[in-house]
Amino acid sequence: MDLSLIEARLKATLVGLKSIGAVADLDAAMGGAAPTPSAFVLPLAEGSVDADTLGSTNQRIAQLFGVVHVVSNRRDAKGSAALDDLKTLRLNLRAALVGWVPDAATGEPVHFRAGRLLQLDDHGCLWWMDEFELMTYYWSA
Repeated sequence: MDLSLIEARLKATLVGLKSIGAVADLDAAMGGAAPTPSAFVLPLAEGSVDADTLGSTNQRIAQLFGVVHVVSNRRDAKGSAALDDLKTLRLNLRAALVGWVPDAATGEPVHFRAGRLLQLDDHGCLWWMDEFELMTYYWSA
């Protein structure tokens, strides 16, 4: 799964983030104090939707990817400022991705699937992941 188009889309459309990265960047950020706010794009799953046909193979492939947000949870005792920041980031993320077609020749529009809390860490950060699905096509010769 090539997520470079998605990462480029986020870099072009989301403002106010200190960092937009990929899986390797997320691993490093989770190991220490992450710059906030940040977003990280990562692959989650991939699978065939349709069965093969005789002769050439034509398949729809569902690609599930996630965008992890990290926001600071240090500004107030209840964490409501972090939730307000997260709400704004998530709305901007959906506006950037939902309905967007990374490659019209080989895919369909991106759809939102789910979101969930990943963790509240010892560095005062809230980690949240939104999951998206992209249907792509594979045609063999």
